[in-house]
Amino acid sequence: MNYIQSYCNITPERVVQDGKLYYEYARNEFIMHDFLSSLYVHSGVEYRKFYKMDLLSKLGFLSSELLLPASERETPKEDMGIILFNSSSSLNADAIFQKTIQDGADFFPSPADFVYTLPNIVTGEIAIRNKIYGETCFYVLPDFQADTIYQTIDATMTFSGMNSLLAGWLEVDMEAKTLCSMMLLCVKNEEAGNFQLNAKNINNLYINHKI
Repeated sequence: MNYIQSYCNITPERVVQDGKLYYEYARNEFIMHDFLSSLYVHSGVEYRKFYKMDLLSKLGFLSSELLLPASERETPKEDMGIILFNSSSSLNADAIFQKTIQDGADFFPSPADFVYTLPNIVTGEIAIRNKIYGETCFYVLPDFQADTIYQTIDATMTFSGMNSLLAGWLEVDMEAKTLCSMMLLCVKNEEAGNFQLNAKNINNLYINHKI
């Protein structure tokens, strides 16, 4: 049996960490870039690559910073993995890159934008930052499916030899101003876990932002 040690939720209105309000965006108009930048500053994080990331990577990076202790960042983690999910892949970054190649008369392919046209770039950013050497995957689903997410996380921890797993749902849509992160730190150790890893708890965390 596997357990959820800690979790966080990031929405346009607020950031919740283990059921407690961590940050609230006190502006009348939600501007996605500004929100993530202000959360970055509020978190006291220092990581020069942050401002070069696309929105999906920024969201995943900030979520992981809330869950992974800075004191263990330089410790190699061969028995830890990362599994993330969403329904839009890297569509936001794809659209930004498309604008640089769609006009033949003004053709300026941007390597800085192209590098983020795969959703699993965010898992790489988190793994490099925290020296996570276990399995890393990014799955694209038609929509949020708690059963599928649970089964994938549970099977990975059971059969891959991972003792801990950073897992969750990351969704970004700039045009619709949709931003959602539900990230979990899952462990095998019952004593280190706060509650059981199952589809019901995952669904509750996604819908209600609390357990």
